[in-house]
Amino acid sequence: MSEKTMNNVDQIRDIIFGTQIKDFEEKFKRMENSLHTMESSLKRAFNESHTKLQRETERSLEALEKKIDNLTTTTQRERSKLKDLIDTTDETLHLQLSTQKDEFTTKLRILKDNVADEQNKLVENMNTMKREIESMLRSNLDNLSNDKLSRETMAQMLLDVAIKIQGTDVNTLITQEEKPAK
Repeated sequence: MSEKTMNNVDQIRDIIFGTQIKDFEEKFKRMENSLHTMESSLKRAFNESHTKLQRETERSLEALEKKIDNLTTTTQRERSKLKDLIDTTDETLHLQLSTQKDEFTTKLRILKDNVADEQNKLVENMNTMKREIESMLRSNLDNLSNDKLSRETMAQMLLDVAIKIQGTDVNTLITQEEKPAK
């Protein structure tokens, strides 16, 4: 194809797909920002929970040490009970934090998978539309003779491409144009 024909095809492609590509890019940016915000939020919540647990555990240990120092008359059994209670509390809290972290990680992975699937579908749809348009343009260009391209022929080609993209037929377009005229 000549350079002029390639420029025409590029211009038509920009006219047809320009806004869709921008819309897709905006959607991807919003999804990435949403994922980034969610990930930051999850990390912050996890860090806050971990810090709170650590402070709480430190406070509990300090209180127990003071109590043990003041209660020298208590038996070894009471010390064992208190130690068991602390261990159980620590294990329970650790288990809860671990479970919560696993849930957040799973949700984040699912969201990333969904975004990747949607992106793949969009790319497939765009590639299919691109192939169809290129095929239609090639067939229309092959049908043209060496004569200059008339305005009517160019208008018909662009109308065919627009109809193909919109997924309607000429009768629907004509019906839509007649309704506002009434």
